[in-house]
Amino acid sequence: MGNAVTRWGRMLAYGLYYFLGRWLPRSYAPGGSWGARIRRAAARRMLDYAGPDINVESGASFGSGRGVRLGARSGIGVNAEIMGSVVIGDDVMMGPGCTLISRDHVFDDVTRPMNTQGLGEDRPIHIDDDVWIGAGVTITAGVHVGRGSILAAGSVVTRDVPVFSVVGGVPARVLRSRLTVPALGLDPVPPRHAVHPGTWRTSAPARRPARTTSSVHGGLR
Repeated sequence: MGNAVTRWGRMLAYGLYYFLGRWLPRSYAPGGSWGARIRRAAARRMLDYAGPDINVESGASFGSGRGVRLGARSGIGVNAEIMGSVVIGDDVMMGPGCTLISRDHVFDDVTRPMNTQGLGEDRPIHIDDDVWIGAGVTITAGVHVGRGSILAAGSVVTRDVPVFSVVGGVPARVLRSRLTVPALGLDPVPPRHAVHPGTWRTSAPARRPARTTSSVHGGLR
């Protein structure tokens, strides 16, 4: 079940999380289960929504939790930094050191220092169900990560990711698809704003897409 967040409940949970829970051992370290329970309890009262069986790891930062939604059985990784509005679906895995930022600095006026120009509009990040985010991944404002995708470690994801794709690099590009095209009778069609062709439609007969020699290079954690 989700949670209804009250102002005072969020303030108390904020203190519990940032003064205690955040600094306790990682969930997989000896004795880490206690830290995981405290972080989970605090997050439920801070986030706009927290599904069942979530996991928030040691060192993770997500501000006051406003604008952040975390789906069932999903996790926020060790030392993750979440800034702004981020919607994370169900069954999402996140490696250590990830950064998700939904707002950029304004820099249009070259006559003024950039640090005086403030922040741009909040453009929420959306991560669909069953996504694996590798260690050290950065996801920028407005990105939509499609269901079943894998983001290789160290990637900088600046564009939408098609469903069931494996992406990697700086900036990230599609390395391959997880879909078995002949078995599903699907034909790849390039979307207009995707990282790389990867939107799918039915067709007959099915065609096998060109093979690629790219790989994730073992960079997932």
